[in-house]
Amino acid sequence: MKYVIKDYPELKTQVETMSIDDMLRTIICPYVWPGIPTPRKTGAVFIHPRETAEAVAKAKEINDGRENPALIVSDMECGPGGTIVGAVKFPSMRAVAEAGNVQNAYEMGVIAAKQARQAGYHWTFGPCIDLAINKDNPVTSIRSAGIDVETDIKFSGAYIDGLQENGLIATIKHFPGDGVAPDDQHVTTSVNSLSKEEWEETYGKLYKTLIDRGVMAIMPGHIALPAFDETDDRGLYPPASLSKNVLTGLLREKLGFEGLIVSDAVNMNGFCGFMNIYKACCTYLEAGGDCVLFMHDTPEYISEMKACMEEGYLSLETLKTKAYRMLCFAKEYFEKFPTDEKIEIDLEAAEAVAKEVAVDAVKVVRDRNNTLPLKLNKDSKILHVVLRNDWFPETPEADEIAEKLSKFAKVETIVNPKDELIANHAKSGEYDYIICSVLEKSSYATQTSRLCGLATRSLMCGWMHYKTPVVFIGYQDFNFGNTYKVSVDTLINSYGFTQYTGDAIIDKLLK
Repeated sequence: MKYVIKDYPELKTQVETMSIDDMLRTIICPYVWPGIPTPRKTGAVFIHPRETAEAVAKAKEINDGRENPALIVSDMECGPGGTIVGAVKFPSMRAVAEAGNVQNAYEMGVIAAKQARQAGYHWTFGPCIDLAINKDNPVTSIRSAGIDVETDIKFSGAYIDGLQENGLIATIKHFPGDGVAPDDQHVTTSVNSLSKEEWEETYGKLYKTLIDRGVMAIMPGHIALPAFDETDDRGLYPPASLSKNVLTGLLREKLGFEGLIVSDAVNMNGFCGFMNIYKACCTYLEAGGDCVLFMHDTPEYISEMKACMEEGYLSLETLKTKAYRMLCFAKEYFEKFPTDEKIEIDLEAAEAVAKEVAVDAVKVVRDRNNTLPLKLNKDSKILHVVLRNDWFPETPEADEIAEKLSKFAKVETIVNPKDELIANHAKSGEYDYIICSVLEKSSYATQTSRLCGLATRSLMCGWMHYKTPVVFIGYQDFNFGNTYKVSVDTLINSYGFTQYTGDAIIDKLLK
């Protein structure tokens, strides 16, 4: 059933008595960080990954004695393990879809909600439902269930149900849809270039279905949607986060969303690079947004926003409406899910679900020459080639695979070697196999999730077609096999990595 924020007349009265300063605080969601004062008056607070006890203590510090407690938030896009140190960890949303059991997507939501609430969280900015359409998109990758709309609806919807039925507010992102452009909204306003018809058949259907299913919050991205918008006086299409045509006309009116709209981070250049950050925050609120993410409660924020109000960028009536909606959103949550409720979770059963997902997600994508399973003995020698981008110097996934393989053969590892060196090894026959670990990973503001720079030079010289059999292993981005489809004959993908993934990869290599 579609979610609608509940009205509380007493909160409307409260807002009428609030100062502009306090209303401006109510509509933001800052993050806590060393050196930043703990927020005490904001409507929500984002807490970065930490252990359960630390998160509980910080949430208590934020909310103790408050008349209107803040919602405590983090990113749990695929279970709790990415946010809560030591919690049950799942590989990725794409891994859940690849594993194929929809019930496990629901159980992942249940597990995330329960462990999140035990740690003091109430709200997650997930799942990511972007469609991985463009292989050059730098951020979507395995964060979403895939490129097929029905698969995305099925698995993301089940995850949302598991979250919200157990007390964790879900947020689908990034409206109107990332995954089409080759650009990263962290550094520029990206563009969803689909036509109206294409958008309605893909992202439109996706969002409409999950809105009708009851998702409580939506995060617009700093992504323009020209098919439904108009240019500004510079001839530029605004990001959805600054567009009344997209937030109100499309999301609110056409798709019928009545829940909370929370911006993506306002320090991303797709937003504050489009216009001055404070004018942008005002424009976002007037366009239809409710909560401003990663703006901090500082004297500068208050004074600059009040100056923008005096210039006409934000009306007092709009500010009151947004403050009221934030207070109602939080009050409704705390009424339904009291913070003193005891949360029980069967950790053994939860880990069994996580293990099943991780194991079932590991796939042999292709094996043209029937190289698998590997035929090893104690005298066998393996050359382990690790390919990684410069901003990921640590290679824990590849290190674990090398360690596990060393129980069956002698393993020598080289990182980003020159192509001629690998070719010489492949020609010589000194190794029985070459195992190539490909660490293509997404990271914000890098503009790519693919191998680039000197790492890709290692793939020259055709060393994969000499005497020594070669097996490639992809741990993150799933496009490697498509990019190198003519040269990569044997490929295993894991779609993420947890404590169970390494053994599952070894099984694919040896059994």
